[in-house]
Amino acid sequence: MKLRGAGVSLLSNDTVSQFDKLRAKLAKVKEAGFDAVELPIAGMKLIVNGAIDRARLDAYVGLLREFPLQVTVHAPFDMNLFRQDHLQSEQRVFMASLEIAGAIGAQMMVYHVGRFVGEEQFMHPHTWKIYSESEKQRLMEEEIEFLRLAGNRARQLSLRIGMENMRPYLDCRDYCYSVIPQALALQVEAINHPHVGIALDVGHLHMAVRMYELNLRQQLEAMLPYVMHLHIHDNFGRASFSTEKNQYELVQLGRGDMHVPIGNGEVPIREIVSMLAPTFDGFLIHEIRDQYESVWAELPKRFDQLPDAGTAGDGLRTFAG
Repeated sequence: MKLRGAGVSLLSNDTVSQFDKLRAKLAKVKEAGFDAVELPIAGMKLIVNGAIDRARLDAYVGLLREFPLQVTVHAPFDMNLFRQDHLQSEQRVFMASLEIAGAIGAQMMVYHVGRFVGEEQFMHPHTWKIYSESEKQRLMEEEIEFLRLAGNRARQLSLRIGMENMRPYLDCRDYCYSVIPQALALQVEAINHPHVGIALDVGHLHMAVRMYELNLRQQLEAMLPYVMHLHIHDNFGRASFSTEKNQYELVQLGRGDMHVPIGNGEVPIREIVSMLAPTFDGFLIHEIRDQYESVWAELPKRFDQLPDAGTAGDGLRTFAG
């Protein structure tokens, strides 16, 4: 097992887009004991219509050099390589994101894989395109070819691309192939590039196992050879509708993708980590919401406080940070 770094993710808001606020937040990340941070490219306001604001990017490069933190990034969340009406725009944003990641010294770029139905369409079912199986396969093959090219550029930039297993939603069960983690593993296997792997989101995994009645170990075993990044957070495994976004409401009901600190829900983190530990080589990012910033410094200790799971304890302590 090789842990390249442990940290927290920041959300797309003024904290990331305003330099003084970001400087203060990065100081808090370091003060909490972490050695890594994950930044959202969309929140940095660096891309306009696919073009990079180079002067602003230079300012970020200078700011990040002030802190001894390793950096990972998350590509824009709305980007969708299956969106056919403006596909070239989507691809330009992807490649611009890679260039930004390379410029700021990021070692990983997390990517939300292609979706057959975009989240922005969920409330408008009449806009959903019904793809045949052959059409879905064509889209996935196009993603394979594009990710191979992107992987080549990532190699030149000394970073890796992590394709994320997506969260399931009740209002569109099959909007994305990677809600089934094993399907994501097959896609990454087909891409067959050393700089393209899986960004495993343990919260999404837990929800998918519950919603689709999957076998956790089977799903993990399929992904193990490709996992190179971890998003850690907790929930109770109850999928929600896409309109249920208010984190304060979700927590009360124990529904949806809550993004609460690990240990506050039912994600079987010890079992997951015990399977990952022998082969994992990557970053661990606590992807929790802003309201939990006060517990950042406690996150490494939370692993020790979870119920015992045999020999997983040492691995968990190492993973925590």
